Amino acid sequence: MRVFSLALGIALAVLYTVGCSVVTTADVISSSTFSVDLIHRDSIRSPFYDHGMTHSQRLARALQRSSDSAKYSKSNSSTYKAQIIPDRGEHLMNISFGNPSHQVLAIIDTGSDLVWIQCSKHRGPNFNPKLSSTYKAVGCKSKWCDSPFIATSCSSTKTCQFATAYAGGTYSDGDLATETVKLGGRVLQDIVFGCSFRKVDGFEETWGGVIGLGRGDLSLVSQLHTLVIPKFSYCLIPFPTDDHLSKLSSKLIFGDIDFGLQTVSTPLVQKLLSDFYHVTLEGITVGDTRLNYSDSSNPTKEMHKGNMILDSGSTLTKLHHKLYHKVEAAIKENLKNVKTVKDPLKQMSLCYRAKRVKHAPKITMHFEGADVRLLRYNAFFTVSKRIICLAIAPTSDISVFGNVAQSNLLVGYDLENKSISFRRTDCTSWDFFLHSLKRMGFGIKWIAWIRACLQSSTMSVLINGTPTSEFHIGRGLRQGNPMAPFFFFLIVVENLN
Repeated sequence: MRVFSLALGIALAVLYTVGCSVVTTADVISSSTFSVDLIHRDSIRSPFYDHGMTHSQRLARALQRSSDSAKYSKSNSSTYKAQIIPDRGEHLMNISFGNPSHQVLAIIDTGSDLVWIQCSKHRGPNFNPKLSSTYKAVGCKSKWCDSPFIATSCSSTKTCQFATAYAGGTYSDGDLATETVKLGGRVLQDIVFGCSFRKVDGFEETWGGVIGLGRGDLSLVSQLHTLVIPKFSYCLIPFPTDDHLSKLSSKLIFGDIDFGLQTVSTPLVQKLLSDFYHVTLEGITVGDTRLNYSDSSNPTKEMHKGNMILDSGSTLTKLHHKLYHKVEAAIKENLKNVKTVKDPLKQMSLCYRAKRVKHAPKITMHFEGADVRLLRYNAFFTVSKRIICLAIAPTSDISVFGNVAQSNLLVGYDLENKSISFRRTDCTSWDFFLHSLKRMGFGIKWIAWIRACLQSSTMSVLINGTPTSEFHIGRGLRQGNPMAPFFFFLIVVENLN
């Protein structure tokens, strides 16, 4: 195996110098960029996975979470605050706290500002700060104890305490502290987090807490600004409908990556005292019909900026009920020869027999400066073996771009330039191969080079003997690429050994 790995390294080194220029460019993936795996809570790798449930039952549970947990209460004309129930999140990641390290499985949430985990002053599955040599309580006079995004108070010992409220009347509180964190192969010093000693109803001991990726100064993204530039992105695989998808991971990337061609971007809109990521939805096209977003109370009034939020924790995309009903009517018109059926889960309003929908209508979300096409699996999801339903729901609150619509999109958050980028891709491509490289002991930077090279492949097509201009391909290598045989043997030999 050593001989084989050496041969592979030599071949790729040659390719690196002569054939794959993308690897040599520092702006593709910088040395400080790192990634982590995201586990869908309904995948077979999740502690929430119930072997006794069918796919339909898991989907019904996800839809229920999406309906009940993401309640956005309007406090004034421009501010929305999430009331997040404990089991709201859809994606989990492994992260370690303290020295010695204590690994926890935590929910990621782009709508939350605080990083916090369950703690204990006694022996048990939760993190015990007394056992860590790098745990430091935050003092009351620290700038971290004066964040507008979380409630803080001062204890009798002059240490900072936090409190986080949840829908249903439950809440979590505890001490604000700094700690050494290990994430994605990196050691991160002095990360501010909440150490909660209160047992929160609905939180299981099998996972650790919440990793806030919001816009506030206490989110993990904001705290990493000294290590990586203030950017992060993710690529979410579709909802796990079979054993293959259930074993794969989505990706969360901190730092800068090159999105390449066919990328569209829309401005981020800052809302007062909101840690959500707001964008502006201008309209939706269904088939050939464009439906513009208008003010709900006055259609002639200028559209509000930041009228939609991106939420990785919401399964469904939600539109203001007036726009939703126009979209539903347009879809019915495009499928007027196909009879609608009732949702067996009794949650969605527009469903069809899957085999009758030969061609789903083309649906495009028109964000400010960016048109994002929804493919069939972004707009519809399978609720049973025979029935598909529209993955969009009406709401009287702010609109939400949910994770079903975001699947197989590389979504980038550029907090420095205040923009969101989208690029259509296949989030399941090369996942197994890159995992094999990591398992064999190849370094993070080396794997990043290979990932960049794979994602930059181009090809052209011969039409009547004349080649077209080159275009980027989503998966695979072009014919004759010298990397192909090495990759084939790597997968076969290493994983069948």
